[in-house]
Amino acid sequence: MSAVTLGLAAAFVHSTQGFLSKDLTSRYPARPLIGVLLGLNCLLLLPFAFFVEWHLSPAILALHVASAFMLVASSIPIWDLFDAGAASATITAQALSPLAAAVGAAIFVPGTISPVQVVAAVLVVAGVTWALRDAFAGLGRRGSIVRILVASAGVGMLTVFTRMLADEGVGVVETYVTRTAMGATFMLIAIPPRGIPVTAAPRLLLRSVTVTIYFVLIIVAVQEGSPVVVQTMVAIAPLLSLGWESIRARQWPQSRALAGALLVAVGVALVLAA
Repeated sequence: MSAVTLGLAAAFVHSTQGFLSKDLTSRYPARPLIGVLLGLNCLLLLPFAFFVEWHLSPAILALHVASAFMLVASSIPIWDLFDAGAASATITAQALSPLAAAVGAAIFVPGTISPVQVVAAVLVVAGVTWALRDAFAGLGRRGSIVRILVASAGVGMLTVFTRMLADEGVGVVETYVTRTAMGATFMLIAIPPRGIPVTAAPRLLLRSVTVTIYFVLIIVAVQEGSPVVVQTMVAIAPLLSLGWESIRARQWPQSRALAGALLVAVGVALVLAA
């Protein structure tokens, strides 16, 4: 299966988990959710860890640590955005990640990026930044822009590091279990899960299953192709989120959010045309 197909499948799952995440922030404090969810994510694939080959070298260890750092660094602002804005706006905000992936790929994985991919990433960045300037009123314009940039940079670089781990021979299970274990350990210590009742377990598990499917698709896609192509394909998720959100609310999407999503579609079309 091609990186484009896997990326599109990941976009579909990504748009779904956005609504699950927004539902959680409407019930529980946002940041304390992160450590619990990362721990559940890890546990879902942990049983498979005994049946795969593991690798260890200074380079691989450094990449695992860098991946865990990017996972945590992107998770905090993403959950802040879910707490302050609509699910579709938060998913659209992460569509900036192709630019970070393009820069990271050019530096760390030369030969995996083309001029068309750069043009697509720039279109996405320009459209999303303009469309979402006031989408998170509770954070303030400066706060929302900073969080959008940090979240997107973290997501984009996480994809690049995933490709670098794949080039080192590290598989899906090892990649995912290691980064989520490291991230969960840090977040559970830094922000304990206060205010998260045991009765939340079914909702948390459903979200973790969805996100794990998303990340597995991303990891496999990156192993098959360019991290820039994968992140650009995932950027179609805002279109799906906007559509589902509009159907549920029975109203037309906000013009700025719609414009940003349409520019994302232009970027995706450029990659498909190439």
